[in-house]
Amino acid sequence: MNVLLLLVGDADQRDLRDGVAALHPSRVHVVAPTVVGAVAWLATAEDDAHRRAEVRALEAEWTLADDAATGGEAGDADPVQAVEDALSRFPADAIVVAGEAADPDLETALRRIGLPVTRLAGASPRRRSRGVRALRRLAGGHGGETPFVLFVGVNAALVLASVALSLLVLLILWLSGVL
Repeated sequence: MNVLLLLVGDADQRDLRDGVAALHPSRVHVVAPTVVGAVAWLATAEDDAHRRAEVRALEAEWTLADDAATGGEAGDADPVQAVEDALSRFPADAIVVAGEAADPDLETALRRIGLPVTRLAGASPRRRSRGVRALRRLAGGHGGETPFVLFVGVNAALVLASVALSLLVLLILWLSGVL
């Protein structure tokens, strides 16, 4: 059995070893999506997050090396896209989800791929708010409205910042008696 291990965020190495070993895989391919926070995403500072994902993938490979032939990689910031990319190179029979950053919506999206999806026992899903899920969809580029929403949102923020700065300058000038 070939297992694709999706490691979203940090996971306990013992839980990883026990959970994957219970499946008796012959090969395991670890994909650690780049976990990018909203501020880092807006600042396009993804290099550090990508390096952390590479480290998580290597740690998982080392942990699982005694139980199966392993390989791994850092993946796209969108976990579903990371899995689809990995499946183009690795013929998986099942997908295993691990990590503290994996939410229940992820499993639903992965089931659409057509492979069995299981979650390791140590990974408790956290339900994210509707706003956080919408921000993740936007950050992942899902939906045709993404470029327009970003364009309007950034421009609106710049206009508001300009108005606030102008009002602050006027207030300072008025208080100093220039106006």
